[in-house]
Amino acid sequence: MRGRSIRSTPSIFAILPLALVGCVHLSERTSAQIRGEAAIEVAEGRAPAVVIATIEGDQIAIEAAGLASLAEGRPVDQDSAFAIFSITKLFTATAVLQLHERGLLDIDAPVRDYLGDELAIDERRGRPITARDLLRHGSGLGNPSVWSYAHPWQVERPSAQALLAELMAAHGRRLRYPTGYGERYSNLGYLVLGRLIEVVDGRDYETYVEQEILAVLGMDRTGFSWGPLLDDAATGHSRKGQLFTWLAKRKANPEVFGPPLPEWETTLPFHIDGAAYGGLISTAPDLAKFVAAQLGEGSYQGRTILSPASIELMREVQRDDRDQPLDFALGWHTDMIEGERYYNHMGKGGGYRPEIRLWPSRGYGVVILTNLTKFDPRPISQQVPPQVPPQ
Repeated sequence: MRGRSIRSTPSIFAILPLALVGCVHLSERTSAQIRGEAAIEVAEGRAPAVVIATIEGDQIAIEAAGLASLAEGRPVDQDSAFAIFSITKLFTATAVLQLHERGLLDIDAPVRDYLGDELAIDERRGRPITARDLLRHGSGLGNPSVWSYAHPWQVERPSAQALLAELMAAHGRRLRYPTGYGERYSNLGYLVLGRLIEVVDGRDYETYVEQEILAVLGMDRTGFSWGPLLDDAATGHSRKGQLFTWLAKRKANPEVFGPPLPEWETTLPFHIDGAAYGGLISTAPDLAKFVAAQLGEGSYQGRTILSPASIELMREVQRDDRDQPLDFALGWHTDMIEGERYYNHMGKGGGYRPEIRLWPSRGYGVVILTNLTKFDPRPISQQVPPQVPPQ
């Protein structure tokens, strides 16, 4: 034990990136074999649909298998859209680092210097909360349940400012632990970052991400609304009889659930109010472009979202005020398997379970999208192509 705070229980609609437990090993397989896991997972009944993209440099390859909707019998394809929930936090982190490298904000300056009374909390004397604290989940802010903040996609989200004021009034005044002393996952912290982006830049959070990240990388099937993506949307599924499904049906907004099937609960297209911590919908080809840029020192096919220095900063393993290493970089969860460092983020809830993972030492990344809440993508994401010996 390193004296850290215990992380909070995840909610259905946005989840912390889970650390691997037990004895874990890397499995070397070709990227084609890794993509072939999509068909195997579906054939063995572990998910209605699985889409896997592998990224090696600028080379992106994708395999899709299964049904986007069990009720409709509609097959999934490479361009099917899935909710990605907490993977959105990586886009928020990228946006913050863009503004940092442009000199518009300092990630080590007090957030209150930018937000003033909007950050309505009792900070430690002499130890204000910074954007770095928020990015690495070390601020001490709470993690209120977001179950009641899910709505059919046609319902307009409240502004980031209004939602932040509501959540701060209910959950923000007292910190769960002293800032800088440990780590506990916080959706609220990323809502603060979303509002910080708005105050510093002047555009609303969604517009900033759309213009400065999605448009730059050509991610034209990614956004904060299901509307433009309904032509090929994957339906969320959860198995009946499981505790997680029972809790969802009991606690979540009933308007987001679709007609039940004999063995399944389904969701209708919905969004959560906190766009900055879990609002994006995306596809495997689009997320692969983002992964390629993260692997490519901030650029993909000449399109740049971050400088190499900012990519290095984003991957820096963080330490708390006692110099204890944390499980987070800036936005990324990070750890090592058999001496190789990886960076990943997952999402979970409402019938979806996505993951993206980078293996920088191998120049390799993977995107895994599924339409089943209780699906574990890690047995796939810890498979890696063999290293190529230097010439």
